[in-house]
Amino acid sequence: MVLVRGSTFISAVFRGVTAEPRWAFGAKAMQVYAPGGMFWSRKSVIARNAPYTIESPHAGQIEARINFGEIASRHKGEKGFREGLPIIAYHIKTEMSGYKAPHAMRPEDYPSKKFHTVHTLDELKRMLEAKLKAAAPARYTAPPP
Repeated sequence: MVLVRGSTFISAVFRGVTAEPRWAFGAKAMQVYAPGGMFWSRKSVIARNAPYTIESPHAGQIEARINFGEIASRHKGEKGFREGLPIIAYHIKTEMSGYKAPHAMRPEDYPSKKFHTVHTLDELKRMLEAKLKAAAPARYTAPPP
């Protein structure tokens, strides 16, 4: 997966415009990735907005990132490969497998599971009703004699 920033393209096209630094990347970017295990997709590349949790992670995600960083720090300076992975990646893989953050959100509580759109079904119906009412053509009435 790759994160792509619009500012990078703009800075490449217009000279003198500098791209944002990497640390400011965040949710302003777009994710571009290969479908991988999505065998039903015929697209060679998929583009989507980056998730908001990049800049505003849930408590469990923060705990998992801290654990990840602590594992990497413990093994800092080690060199080599094990099971085809760089040694740090191997340690992270083995020590993170089975890890569950103490404050992990239940899968059914994920906002993406509850709301697949910004608006609920009832809100969408009310919005449509209001739009159609506002867009309804005025009926012609004959002028009084």
